[in-house]
Amino acid sequence: MATQTTKRSSKKDHNGTAEDRTAEICRTAAQIICEKGFDATSMNDIAVAVNLTKAGLYYYTTGKQDLLYRIINYAMSLVEKNVIERCSDIQNPKERLDQIIRNHVVLVAEGGGPIAILSDEVNCLPKAQRREVIRRKRGYLEFVRQTLRDLESEGLLQDLDPDIASLNLFATVLGVARWYRQDGAMSSQEVADEIAKFLCDGLLRE
Repeated sequence: MATQTTKRSSKKDHNGTAEDRTAEICRTAAQIICEKGFDATSMNDIAVAVNLTKAGLYYYTTGKQDLLYRIINYAMSLVEKNVIERCSDIQNPKERLDQIIRNHVVLVAEGGGPIAILSDEVNCLPKAQRREVIRRKRGYLEFVRQTLRDLESEGLLQDLDPDIASLNLFATVLGVARWYRQDGAMSSQEVADEIAKFLCDGLLRE
């Protein structure tokens, strides 16, 4: 009995908390699905990549569709924690916009690329899960849109529609996931600097 207890403790220490393990599975599964495609990826592919048996993987998820839902939810949680929560208390809308862009670009560039790409696959989810994801996405969209409205009310926004401008901002930031390479010439911070300058120059009056 003592030997069994020791082994279980060692396994828990090696794998970390269940929350950490689930996050690792989400990141790894997102990478594989982006490389092979959702239909071509098997649960066994994911289990092997995260060093679990197929049965062990089902401890964390009920199947591939459920795993996709968990990946998208994980992506939204990262955005809410690293972008919305960090920027919501910034009173100056110009500074808030700059930090929204920088934080989101860094998040996507530092390992969130495949997850950001898969966050668009909401149509693969059942209706109830799709509604929940869309609700969270709209919350973030409204946060950015309100920032642009604040800039508009202060005469700092170019002659642009805040709704369209916020969607264009998202397209640019999320596009980083499709071309940025961590072993490339520029760091995530440098890319964030470039994109923040590019977007703010286009959105703001001098």
